[in-house]
Amino acid sequence: MSINLKNLKESNEFLNILFDNITSALFILDKNARVENMNESFSLLFQKREETIIGNLCGNALGCKFAVEENALCGETSHCLNCILKKDILQTMSEKVPTNKRKLSRDFYSDIQKQTKHFLYSTRYIQYYGKEYILVIVDDHTELESHKKKLEEQNNTLQILNEQKSKFLGIAAHDLRNPIGAIQSFSTLILDSYNDFSDDDKIEFLQLIKDSSQFSLNLINELLDISKIELGKLELDKQEQDIKTLVINTIKINQIFAKKKNIKINFRSNDAIGLISIDKNKIEQVLHNLLSNAIKYSNPQTTVSVSIIKNMSTIKISVSDEGVGIPEEEVKKLFTEFGTTSAKTTANETSTGLGLAIAKKIVTCHGGEIIATSKLGEGSEFLFTLPLN
Repeated sequence: MSINLKNLKESNEFLNILFDNITSALFILDKNARVENMNESFSLLFQKREETIIGNLCGNALGCKFAVEENALCGETSHCLNCILKKDILQTMSEKVPTNKRKLSRDFYSDIQKQTKHFLYSTRYIQYYGKEYILVIVDDHTELESHKKKLEEQNNTLQILNEQKSKFLGIAAHDLRNPIGAIQSFSTLILDSYNDFSDDDKIEFLQLIKDSSQFSLNLINELLDISKIELGKLELDKQEQDIKTLVINTIKINQIFAKKKNIKINFRSNDAIGLISIDKNKIEQVLHNLLSNAIKYSNPQTTVSVSIIKNMSTIKISVSDEGVGIPEEEVKKLFTEFGTTSAKTTANETSTGLGLAIAKKIVTCHGGEIIATSKLGEGSEFLFTLPLN
């Protein structure tokens, strides 16, 4: 039977057209792992000219970073013993076992630059006219991996933002407990014992209810500002305030909780404190946190002491108690978010571990500092400073 050379030539041309138009990158290796042929998709994927590919060992032809950076032949680099592509090619050649859709991520040098490639490869054993070859099929997943990485980063960002929102909502619940509790207690007191109080007492109670309501409303408005919640940004509205009056009013609000445990709150200060530039609502938050904690962790029939001391450059505000105290090694946890210690409240009061963290942030933003000292079984002192200038 004669061979139709024209038909054979046309068939080869057709196969070459198919070979070059397959979108997967294809290259054929001989038994020594040198590139015998490749298609156009291979040249496009690895951005290399044909003359730098044909006849070269696999890793050198592909521009493997280890071969290029170590100026070594494929098979002789420091990475070759761990190269899964090399192992699969050798196994396919020796055992005629194909490899399917193996993932490989690595840096490759093209004729232009170094790039990280992510692809899936398959290997096939081929025998033709007594010679052995390996066909390697490469599907580029670099763009897909890039999108996947971006999605993972976005998911991580969203998770962080979601955690921030949860923390701020926890802060809202924590910081609203005292003023709302004060509103309920004072209003109940007026309703249940209206005739037992003078008009001045009633006006004072109503003023405290109004102040607590205003504080709660301001805090809710701030925490519901989505941009602030997401950014975790603390903005201060500083104005000249009478810090002594602010402290006294905060004590009055917390006094009702102290009375339930027969705890006395003592207050002392310098005669002339004067005005100081602060964000009234934020500093009130700090004071509520410190006073409520002192009450929570104090035993009945004890004393909580509050003092204001003015010196040349700062105002120092101290809140100390005779409570259960905190182990020395746990004091450093106090100002971290959700930081908890082994200290237990004395009447099963709840604590989120958020109050002191936000208090530190507020004081720091004012240019001051806050510290804690404690002795187990003897009580604690929280002191924060505010600069006069």
